[in-house]
Amino acid sequence: MNFRQLIILILGVAFLAPLYVTGQSFCGNTGGFSLTPSTGCAPLSVTVKNLVPKSENVTYAFDFDRSRTTVPTQSETTQDSSHTYALPGTYTILQFGSANGTGFSQCTDIVVKETRAPNAELIVCPSGKVRLMMVNDSISKAYDAIVINWGDGSNQSIDPNSNTSFVDHTYSAGTKPAVTIRGSYRNADCQQKIVTKTLTGSGPQSLASIVIKSVALQENGEAKVLYEGIEGIPSELLIENGDGNFVSTGKSGQTGGTQSVTVPGLDPKQKYRFKLSSKNICDNLIESPAVASMNVMEGSLSLDEIISVSWAHLANTENLIQYQLKRDGSVVFTSADALSYLDTDVKCGNTYKYEIVAIIENDVRSYSAPISIKPKTAPPGLVTQASVTVQAENVINTQVQLSGEGLTSSYDLIIERALAGSSDYQKVSPTDNQSLQFVDNAVSTNENSYCYRFQYENACNLRSPGFSQPICSILLSSRTPEIVWTSDSPFTEPVGSYDLHQLDDQGNIEQTIPKQLQIAHSLDLAAQSSNSFQIEAKSADGALVSSSNVLNFRSQPIVLVPDAFTPNGDTHNERFEVKAYFISEFQMSVFDRWGEVVYHSQNLAETWDGKVASGNAAGGYYIYQIEAVDTFGRKFSKKGSFLLIR
Repeated sequence: MNFRQLIILILGVAFLAPLYVTGQSFCGNTGGFSLTPSTGCAPLSVTVKNLVPKSENVTYAFDFDRSRTTVPTQSETTQDSSHTYALPGTYTILQFGSANGTGFSQCTDIVVKETRAPNAELIVCPSGKVRLMMVNDSISKAYDAIVINWGDGSNQSIDPNSNTSFVDHTYSAGTKPAVTIRGSYRNADCQQKIVTKTLTGSGPQSLASIVIKSVALQENGEAKVLYEGIEGIPSELLIENGDGNFVSTGKSGQTGGTQSVTVPGLDPKQKYRFKLSSKNICDNLIESPAVASMNVMEGSLSLDEIISVSWAHLANTENLIQYQLKRDGSVVFTSADALSYLDTDVKCGNTYKYEIVAIIENDVRSYSAPISIKPKTAPPGLVTQASVTVQAENVINTQVQLSGEGLTSSYDLIIERALAGSSDYQKVSPTDNQSLQFVDNAVSTNENSYCYRFQYENACNLRSPGFSQPICSILLSSRTPEIVWTSDSPFTEPVGSYDLHQLDDQGNIEQTIPKQLQIAHSLDLAAQSSNSFQIEAKSADGALVSSSNVLNFRSQPIVLVPDAFTPNGDTHNERFEVKAYFISEFQMSVFDRWGEVVYHSQNLAETWDGKVASGNAAGGYYIYQIEAVDTFGRKFSKKGSFLLIR
């Protein structure tokens, strides 16, 4: 059985449970031993004597941790009955073994008092002034008092648990006595063992650690300065406002560690420099490196939804490492030398808070007072580029192109519509419309032409000075024997040309007829019986195209009869001439007022010259009767009257 297994067996038997598993303390009360002495001064030698009858394998751990839950190792235990404690402290002695087949254990504490000399530093000035700097450590705190022998016949006792960290004493100039220091207990314990330390002294301590760590200007005109001080060293905060002269802020202290000072009454838009003036115990003034405050401001550049930020500071003693620009608390830009930044990630209508942070050598920070800036923008101009087209039956599409100043990432493109020829414009775009393309399906494209106009409002609530010039959809309609289209431009620039497309039943282009700037086209009614037509307009620069509605033209029979003619020999309107289209068979009879037939023809190309068999027909009203068959074989008739004028 090895040593570790033996310990587990003994302790397990002692407590009738596997203690190394459960985590219960190993200290029991079934053992017994005497301790001589039970307290003393370091170094302290102690002797233990086992008091358990018939015991076996009695072992001791002279420095045992009561809270541990693991079995002591072999190197931590011994069967020796003596031990020496070199250092002060409270120690636990663990005893364990077995007797009559049963394990036992017992713990006893022993106190070893401090005897080492306290740690301290003696600073000596040529003037005879000295300062004893105490080290506030466990050695000093172990004593009830610290006794100082100044070597000139005077002694001084201080409480190590007070806030006193240094003691000053003055000698005659040029004197260099030997100063001793030792600890002391109230009951005079350990007097023979307490060590006395002799301090020879050194020159004034370095004040290089007294430095400004950060300067932060506030919006309210206060500056918050953090600096590192040394206990007992008076340090005064100085300020310079750009004229080169440092003056006192009235803020000072002599406490060690990180200190915070607030300087009121400053201008957050100005720049300042701060430094510390410290006096060592020999009354020598030593100044820390200067740290300048930062100043952030709105830059001079003004662009749409772009914030220009710049910054500046006075000279710092130490080297500058980096600038960090913060927007609303987050870093958005870093640079080692740039003094300005254009922030494009902003939206008009919002307010943003900026501050600049300078990172200086030796982990020094300088913070500007924050400023709040809103993005600016120029007033937008008129919308000058837009087009409209008939996209499908009863659907019109408008398209706008934006250019110029005042354009922002969000906007409202206002669109108004009116019937062509009307000034009654009504808004048709949705609220906060941010689409440059608008589809209007509340229209009748085969019946009307519609005009649209546009106005731009940016995110800063600035509008263009008025609406754009109107642009109108092209309405193609029939006026037999012509088809005609509206002349209002579908673009914000003049129309360059029109093309007439003749379409098949599937809407494919069969023929394109260039029309230049004409707005009508005469149909060959004898040749064209059933076609669809559409107008396509091009802008003057050829970049924009607009289409009209599709006109479905069908060959319905057309008969045109004049209501008068004048066969008087003046060569004008001499004959009664009937014109007809989409007719395959034709016959016409003309009757006088008594019902007699005065003229009859079965040839559409023939005309009546106003004569009868006896000569010229008398002036007055005559009746015509037409019987015809159209190109689809359908019969129809037409009857009416006309006037013969002599």
